[in-house]
Formats: sequence, C-alpha cells, structure tokens
Amino acid sequence: MKTYRLTPALDQRLRLAEEIYHEIKSPLHDFIFVRLKHSAGEDVFQETVKAVIESLSKFRGDSDLEFWKWCFSIARNKVNDHLRKQESERLQPMEPEERWQLVDTSPQNSPLSSGDRLDLHHALKILAEAKPECSEFLWQHFVLGLDYSELAEERQMRQCLGTCRRPWLQHSS
Repeated sequence: MKTYRLTPALDQRLRLAEEIYHEIKSPLHDFIFVRLKHSAGEDVFQETVKAVIESLSKFRGDSDLEFWKWCFSIARNKVNDHLRKQESERLQPMEPEERWQLVDTSPQNSPLSSGDRLDLHHALKILAEAKPECSEFLWQHFVLGLDYSELAEERQMRQCLGTCRRPWLQHSS
C-alpha cells in the first residue's frame, strides 16, 4: 500500500492496484459468501472490490492489519447495505387481491370446500391486518408451508433451540 501511495506514475499505480486486487480477492470473497447467498454475493463482492480499488488513495493506514481492517469494513458495509435493501423490499405487503389470485391459481387436486374457503378468507384478513414483516412470516409458514428452519435459513438467522416458538426473533450477527 505504501508503494501504491508513493508511486506517481499512473501505469505503475494501475499495476499495483491489480496486484492489490489479487491479494484481497479471495479473503473478501470468502467473507461475503459466508454472509450472503451466491446470487447476491456476486454483486456485493463486485461492489466491494470496486469500492476498495477506487478508494485506495484514501487509505491512510500504515500496516497490513490496518489495511485488512479497512478492506473488511468496506465489505461489511456493502453486505449490510444489501441486507437493509433486501429487508426494505421484503417489508412491502402483498395486496389481498394478489393473495387470493395466488390461492385461485395454485394447483389443487380438488377445489376448496366452502368451509376451507371461509377459513382461508379469515386467515387472509388476519394477514392483511398484521404488521408487514409478521404477515410475510405467517404467509410463508402457514400458506407456503415453510418450516421454521427454512424461514431462518432464508433470512440467515439462527433457529431457536427449542426455547422460542418464533425463531425470527433471534437474529444472528
């Protein structure tokens, strides 16, 4: 890094930036992919590497340890940005008409009885009145059939160890 900062020639700085890229690529890739699924991880990884390389001139540390802390803080911020964006997208409630359309178009061996349809109508009404994040969990668990471990895995949360009936309340860090 010191060589990069002290090198005035652009072509040499580009070569050094490429060397730095090859050094940081694998550790940052591993760091990000432990935290995100593959599809999202690739995008976040590219954003992270781009941010590190573009801001090399702003790094003011003097040691390898400071450099790695700086790189990983950029990676952590990019992962957190992605998770916040994903969370805000997830909180958009589904309209009741959309839910009914899903029910009506879902494959069934036999049509719903009037009693089941009444129960479903009641359940959808409860979902509509619930907080958006609760509604999404209830929908995925009771309608789509995801169990707690699948819900936790999807949101990268650790599952309760039998003491909690709501694993989503125990976020992993």
